[in-house]
Amino acid sequence: MNLAAILLLGIGLSLDTFAVSLTLGFVSERTTRREKVRFLIVIGLFHFLMILAGWLFGANVSRLIADYDHWIAFFLLAFLGAKMIREGLSAVQDDEVDCDLLSLRNTLMFGIALSIDALITGFSLGLVKVHLYDGSPLGNILLAAALIGTAAFSISATGILIGKHVSSKLGSKAEIFGGAILILIGLKVLYDHLL
Repeated sequence: MNLAAILLLGIGLSLDTFAVSLTLGFVSERTTRREKVRFLIVIGLFHFLMILAGWLFGANVSRLIADYDHWIAFFLLAFLGAKMIREGLSAVQDDEVDCDLLSLRNTLMFGIALSIDALITGFSLGLVKVHLYDGSPLGNILLAAALIGTAAFSISATGILIGKHVSSKLGSKAEIFGGAILILIGLKVLYDHLL
């Protein structure tokens, strides 16, 4: 697998992350810069680590979670989406509602939910030859994981910026809309894996 294929893989793995980041941009005014940066770091780091874990542990880890990975992602995204809708409805009534959507606990839940596919991808990368430079297989997979993590980070940052811009047009309904998007992404993950 060459550089172009790894970059395309990174983009593909980041599409759900982009959609979630877009929704987080909707509540950008109610979250701190530090929370957003922490979210971006967690997303990039979890993608990196999941690729490595999948590659290192291969079929064993893949088999362990393959039967229920979609359920984990669905429940985490549905929980966070429902929380976002609830906070959005509260914000319509009271502009002073605190937004803890990007608390450390929630950020870690996003990291897990959005990087589960990277674990399976890491396993599949162990089945093909990843050749990004003339180095060891471990060096090549480390570089591939770093590129995929960087793609997830960058695409998430873009999503947050676009979401922030869109939220200025949607006003207080942006958070409700964003929560609905999270739930729909969770349902899509479930649908894709069950059919």
